[in-house]
Parts: sequence; structure tokens; C-alpha cells
Amino acid sequence: MMRFFRRSAVPYIAAGLSVLFLCVQIVNAQETESPELPDRFMIRGGYLFVFGAETDIQLNGQRGLGSTIDFNRTLGGATDYSGFRIDAAYRFNDRHSLGVSYYRVLRDGNRTISTDLNVRDTTFAAGANVNSSLNFDLWRLIYNYSFYRNDKVELGISPSLYMLRLRTNIAGDFTCSSNNTSTNCAGQSTSSGSATDNLTVPLPSLGGYLNYHITPKLLSQARFDWFYLKVGNAFEGSMFEFYAGLEYRLFTHFSLGASYDRLQANVDLHKATSSSGVAINNAWNTVFLYGALYF
Repeated sequence: MMRFFRRSAVPYIAAGLSVLFLCVQIVNAQETESPELPDRFMIRGGYLFVFGAETDIQLNGQRGLGSTIDFNRTLGGATDYSGFRIDAAYRFNDRHSLGVSYYRVLRDGNRTISTDLNVRDTTFAAGANVNSSLNFDLWRLIYNYSFYRNDKVELGISPSLYMLRLRTNIAGDFTCSSNNTSTNCAGQSTSSGSATDNLTVPLPSLGGYLNYHITPKLLSQARFDWFYLKVGNAFEGSMFEFYAGLEYRLFTHFSLGASYDRLQANVDLHKATSSSGVAINNAWNTVFLYGALYF
């Protein structure tokens, strides 16, 4: 079972909290009346650390056969990744705003497999040395409606649209074709081969958020997003995301922040028994350390 926090993430979480603590010490503990801070347009970007990533994937061939692959355990996939994330938002008025977000997660693996794996129409024989990669691109379009807002608190609902693109590549030195009556490489000649796949899935969601000003310059943020849809045997998908963070307005137009995010997404296209079936179960945690500009 995955631990909620991996040890490798502790230094990054501590660093983020330390940055915010130092920012708060720049001013007195009791802030005097502050001028109105701009928030019509926001753009932020920074360092993204992904940890505790887990992915199960199944890619069927023409006969509807495909092995369920645990990317971590079966293919030796990395569970950590560091990269960047960028977000932007525009507030039309006190009630309505629109936001966009993008980040990428790249995971690589290498392992000598102990059992045959069927991926699309390629079988990777037991004993093969397999190199693999999973590339996730995650875009998001967010609409925010604030039904309650004052100087301290903002509450709202937030329908949004996620676009998840997954590019898969698995290559091994002992492979054969599984596009026949055999489900393994017994009695067949083997050679180096690979299986690749590209998948883009839209995931609409409905969420809520809470922004609370601990002080006029120190902001705490929390939000959640949820989605579930089933359409016969053609599609079944679910998604849950939880976000919590702190942000300090260091200058009138500039903030520093840190956040924690947990994302889970499960997709089953055309069910696991069809020739075009794809099933993905994915989860990870992120720590985001960023700077933000406000206008």
C-alpha cells in the first residue's frame, strides 16, 4: 500500500514551509491596514515535485487481450519526478473568474520481467529486459463562481475540464507477435521490439474552493474536484483532486507560495475485453513551490 508521504518528499515540503515562514517574518506579526492588493490577473509558475506515483495500465491488442501492468512493480517505474507547473487566472469581477493550468509528468522504468506481458499486439517474453516510459500532459480549464466573498473569506463552486494526454512506450529485447492464437512466445522466434500508444481523454469535473486570509497578506487556499461517468461499455471514468496551499504577498504585485496536491484518475475505454480497450488507474502527490505575479 502506498504511503501518503514518501521520505524523499520531506525536504521539499520543509523547504516550501520555510520560504513562507521567512516571508511572514519580513513584516510585523500584527499587520496594519494594507492598501488594496491587485488580483484581476494572476500568473504563477515554479518547481513541481511529484512523489508516490502509481500507475496500472492495460492496452489490448486485436483479439482483446492485454496484460494489466503495474508500472512500478512490473516495469521498475520511477515514483518521483521533478519539473515545472504554470497557472494563470483572470477575474472578471467579484463573482466570476476563469483559470488555466498545465504541467507534465515523465516516468521511466527498466526491469527484467519475470512473466510474459501482452501489450497491444506485442508479447514481451519472460526474461526480457524492458525499457519503458509514461509521459503525462495535464491541461485544465477552470471556471470559478464565488457565491460568498468578503475581505477574509471567499467560498465558491468550480466546474472545470481536464485534458489528460498519455504517451506510452515499452521496448524489450525478447518480443514476438501476439496477433495469433498464442498468448505467449512459446515456439515462436523472438527479437527486439516495442509497443507504443497515445491517448487523450477529457475529464469534466465539479469542485469547490475556500480562500481564507489569515492576515491581509497571508492567504490559505483549499479546493477539491470530483468526477464520475459511466456510458454503457464504452467508457467509465472517475477523478478526484485535493489541493491545499499557503501564499504570502511579499510585494504589491508578487507572492511566494507552496502547496500540496493529491490527484487520482481512473479511465476504462471500451472495456478491458474489446480490441481497442484501454484501462488506466493513476495516482500521485505533488508539492508545488512557486512565485506569482498579480495585476
